[in-house]
Amino acid sequence: MKILIRSSLVFFFILLLATFATSWIYYGEITLLSFINTSFIISSVIIFISLFTLVVQKGFFDGITYSFRRIFASSQPDKELEQDIRNEMRPPSELLQPVSTQQLLLASLLLLICMFISLFMYYNS
Repeated sequence: MKILIRSSLVFFFILLLATFATSWIYYGEITLLSFINTSFIISSVIIFISLFTLVVQKGFFDGITYSFRRIFASSQPDKELEQDIRNEMRPPSELLQPVSTQQLLLASLLLLICMFISLFMYYNS
Protein backbone atom coordinates (compact mmCIF):
# COMPACT_ATOMS: atom_id res chain seq x y z
CA MET A 1 0.00 0.00 0.00
CA LYS A 2 2.86 2.35 0.83
CA ILE A 3 4.52 1.61 -2.51
CA LEU A 4 1.24 2.31 -4.34
CA ILE A 5 0.90 5.72 -2.67
CA ARG A 6 4.55 6.61 -3.20
CA SER A 7 4.52 5.66 -6.89
CA SER A 8 1.18 7.43 -7.37
CA LEU A 9 2.65 10.61 -5.90
CA VAL A 10 5.65 10.32 -8.22
CA PHE A 11 3.31 9.94 -11.22
CA PHE A 12 1.23 12.85 -9.90
CA PHE A 13 4.24 15.17 -9.78
CA ILE A 14 5.27 14.03 -13.26
CA LEU A 15 1.76 14.81 -14.52
CA LEU A 16 1.84 18.15 -12.71
CA LEU A 17 5.14 19.05 -14.38
CA ALA A 18 3.73 17.92 -17.72
CA THR A 19 0.70 20.14 -17.10
CA PHE A 20 2.83 23.19 -16.36
CA ALA A 21 5.12 22.49 -19.33
CA THR A 22 2.21 21.99 -21.71
CA SER A 23 0.52 25.11 -20.41
CA TRP A 24 3.71 27.11 -20.86
CA ILE A 25 4.31 25.77 -24.38
CA TYR A 26 0.72 26.05 -25.62
CA TYR A 27 -0.40 29.30 -23.97
CA GLY A 28 2.99 30.99 -23.58
CA GLU A 29 2.27 31.71 -19.93
CA ILE A 30 1.07 29.94 -16.83
CA THR A 31 -2.19 31.34 -15.56
CA LEU A 32 -4.90 29.76 -13.47
CA LEU A 33 -7.15 29.37 -16.49
CA SER A 34 -4.44 27.76 -18.61
CA PHE A 35 -3.63 25.39 -15.75
CA ILE A 36 -7.31 24.44 -15.43
CA ASN A 37 -7.66 23.77 -19.16
CA THR A 38 -4.44 21.81 -19.49
CA SER A 39 -4.88 19.75 -16.34
CA PHE A 40 -8.42 18.83 -17.39
CA ILE A 41 -7.24 17.52 -20.75
CA ILE A 42 -4.23 15.64 -19.39
CA SER A 43 -6.10 14.06 -16.49
CA SER A 44 -9.06 13.11 -18.68
CA VAL A 45 -6.85 11.37 -21.23
CA ILE A 46 -4.93 9.45 -18.54
CA ILE A 47 -8.16 8.48 -16.73
CA PHE A 48 -9.67 7.23 -20.00
CA ILE A 49 -6.58 5.17 -20.84
CA SER A 50 -6.39 3.75 -17.31
CA LEU A 51 -10.06 2.79 -17.18
CA PHE A 52 -9.98 1.27 -20.68
CA THR A 53 -6.94 -0.80 -19.72
CA LEU A 54 -8.68 -1.88 -16.53
CA VAL A 55 -11.78 -2.99 -18.47
CA VAL A 56 -9.65 -4.99 -20.91
CA GLN A 57 -7.70 -6.60 -18.04
CA LYS A 58 -10.92 -7.75 -16.36
CA GLY A 59 -11.85 -9.77 -19.47
CA PHE A 60 -14.72 -7.75 -20.91
CA PHE A 61 -13.50 -8.14 -24.50
CA ASP A 62 -12.45 -11.81 -24.22
CA GLY A 63 -15.88 -13.12 -25.23
CA ILE A 64 -16.08 -10.73 -28.16
CA THR A 65 -12.67 -11.73 -29.53
CA TYR A 66 -13.47 -15.42 -29.02
CA SER A 67 -16.71 -15.02 -30.99
CA PHE A 68 -14.93 -13.23 -33.83
CA ARG A 69 -12.34 -16.01 -33.96
CA ARG A 70 -15.07 -18.63 -34.25
CA ILE A 71 -16.90 -16.71 -36.98
CA PHE A 72 -13.78 -16.15 -39.07
CA ALA A 73 -12.57 -19.71 -38.52
CA SER A 74 -15.88 -21.16 -39.73
CA SER A 75 -15.57 -19.27 -43.01
CA GLN A 76 -12.06 -20.64 -43.71
CA PRO A 77 -11.70 -23.83 -45.80
CA ASP A 78 -8.75 -25.24 -43.81
CA LYS A 79 -10.44 -25.71 -40.44
CA GLU A 80 -7.66 -27.73 -38.85
CA LEU A 81 -5.07 -25.02 -39.41
CA GLU A 82 -7.47 -22.33 -38.22
CA GLN A 83 -8.28 -24.35 -35.08
CA ASP A 84 -4.58 -24.45 -34.20
CA ILE A 85 -4.17 -20.72 -34.79
CA ARG A 86 -7.32 -19.95 -32.79
CA ASN A 87 -6.11 -22.02 -29.84
CA GLU A 88 -2.70 -20.32 -29.88
CA MET A 89 -4.14 -16.80 -29.73
CA ARG A 90 -4.29 -15.31 -26.27
CA PRO A 91 -7.25 -13.23 -25.14
CA PRO A 92 -6.73 -9.48 -24.64
CA SER A 93 -7.00 -9.78 -20.86
CA GLU A 94 -3.89 -11.98 -20.78
CA LEU A 95 -1.94 -9.56 -22.96
CA LEU A 96 -2.39 -6.66 -20.53
CA GLN A 97 -1.89 -8.51 -17.24
CA PRO A 98 1.59 -7.13 -16.42
CA VAL A 99 0.39 -3.53 -16.82
CA SER A 100 -0.63 -1.88 -13.54
CA THR A 101 -3.08 0.98 -13.92
CA GLN A 102 -3.70 1.79 -10.26
CA GLN A 103 -0.84 4.27 -9.97
CA LEU A 104 -1.77 6.18 -13.12
CA LEU A 105 -5.45 6.20 -12.22
CA LEU A 106 -4.78 7.53 -8.72
CA ALA A 107 -2.30 10.15 -10.00
CA SER A 108 -4.70 11.38 -12.66
CA LEU A 109 -7.53 11.56 -10.12
CA LEU A 110 -5.28 13.69 -7.89
CA LEU A 111 -4.60 15.97 -10.85
CA LEU A 112 -8.33 16.18 -11.52
CA ILE A 113 -8.91 17.14 -7.87
CA CYS A 114 -6.27 19.87 -8.24
CA MET A 115 -8.11 21.06 -11.33
CA PHE A 116 -11.41 21.25 -9.39
CA ILE A 117 -9.71 23.17 -6.56
CA SER A 118 -8.24 25.58 -9.12
CA LEU A 119 -11.63 25.92 -10.78
CA PHE A 120 -13.21 26.75 -7.43
CA MET A 121 -10.50 29.37 -6.81
CA TYR A 122 -11.01 30.80 -10.31
CA TYR A 123 -14.75 31.31 -9.89
CA ASN A 124 -14.48 32.66 -6.33
CA SER A 125 -11.86 35.30 -7.10
